[in-house]
Amino acid sequence: MTDIPCEAVRLVAYGAREIGDCQVLFVGIGVPSLSALTARQLHAPRAVLIYESGAIDAIPPVPPLSTGSPSVVYDTGMLAGCLGVFSMLQRGAFDLGLLSAAQVDRHGNLNSTSLGPYEKPKVRLVGSGGAHDIAVLARETIILMPHDPRRFVTSVDFATSPGTNVSDYDMRGGGPRCVVTPRARFTFEAGELTLNALAHGVSVESALEGFGWSLPLANELEDLDALSDDEIAAAEDVLESWGRDAV
Repeated sequence: MTDIPCEAVRLVAYGAREIGDCQVLFVGIGVPSLSALTARQLHAPRAVLIYESGAIDAIPPVPPLSTGSPSVVYDTGMLAGCLGVFSMLQRGAFDLGLLSAAQVDRHGNLNSTSLGPYEKPKVRLVGSGGAHDIAVLARETIILMPHDPRRFVTSVDFATSPGTNVSDYDMRGGGPRCVVTPRARFTFEAGELTLNALAHGVSVESALEGFGWSLPLANELEDLDALSDDEIAAAEDVLESWGRDAV
């Protein structure tokens, strides 16, 4: 699969590793969906994928391009509508939210609203959708980001979805657990974005390339195991099915 960048495969596969079997997932479109489908193929066949449009226990035959894609409901266990799944979210039913965005900052705030000032943005983006609700109500969230220096900023241009620097009252869920890129995993153990683990064969310098500030390192920096042939094949499969590059 020469047309799929190696980093796209890494992002999808390493993201899939963060998903456990039997977990209830609120799945965003794009890389979050690709990682969730990859996890189901590999080690989490009983993970329950739920999409914003109301599909519960969805098993899309091909990765959806939107929450309203026909593949979302092709073989779903139940259709509850938006009200149904967001009511589940408010009741604390989701183990994990999977999100991505145009920007993430040192506190895990996400921006999918605008690049530049909100009143006169350089680019107006798609907006929150359900991302804000997922960020504050899911028990944990995982943020999946391509390694693009433009996406990593000290402070987001607009905080669409809050990170760790909000009160417990505002963050009823557990907040972001980690940020996964094709090169590394970052946690918040130092109170801000912290380099926690390196993808196999990746140096610290490469993992931090393009960041505009100095990131703390975890006390014990892990080395993520190399991707297996099965992981690579599963990630390539969903990327091919998606019909375009994921990063």
